Amino acid sequence: MLKCPYCRVEISTRTEFCPLCHAKLTDVGNTRADMKKTEVAYPKRGKLPFLSGNLFDKIYLLFWLTFTVVFVLTESFITENPRICWMVSSLLLYLYILIRVTLRGGSYFPQKITAHAILLSIVVSTFSGVISEPIVIFEFVLPSVYLASLLAISVFIAINYKHPDRYLLNIISIGLLSVLPFLIVMVTDRHANPIMSAVTLSLGITAIAVTCIFKARHIVNELKRKFHI
Repeated sequence: MLKCPYCRVEISTRTEFCPLCHAKLTDVGNTRADMKKTEVAYPKRGKLPFLSGNLFDKIYLLFWLTFTVVFVLTESFITENPRICWMVSSLLLYLYILIRVTLRGGSYFPQKITAHAILLSIVVSTFSGVISEPIVIFEFVLPSVYLASLLAISVFIAINYKHPDRYLLNIISIGLLSVLPFLIVMVTDRHANPIMSAVTLSLGITAIAVTCIFKARHIVNELKRKFHI
């Protein structure tokens, strides 16, 4: 334990200066060895739980990476145009996230919905190179995913209306995603049916506008909390 000879106080946490008189403790009787023996007030932060992983994560991700590389090389050698391998690889990755986030994760319900919507977007997009009419994905499939996600998060926020802060960014994220199908439909195929994607677009923009108008202060506070700004 460190001790200041001027103030006659014992200091239980590691510091170079006395908190009372601001004298440098190593210059007035305390050695570096005393400094090292004193506990740190704030111990080093450990690894983030989500990134630390366990044996299951390491084995599964190693299997996924190996399978993807082998499958891509094999299909490239056979067909010279690998397509199915990306679909299978994305499904395996989605299965991992499904187990990791839904079954083992401690996230809130809206975070899980948002994560699944993003991952399903990636998985479903890989089918565009396999099916005969890929525009159907952006006409009906992805709009349906985003509509269901918007509805689920909106109901959850309505139930937890007293503490909405942690869920507002999720509905904004889904609202932004809901813009993509309509844009892709209009850019890639003007003869496609845009009704479903247009409905999703309008509801997504409405959700963003309502959230920003009525909960602007909560959104700012949540951004500050998440990104430490």
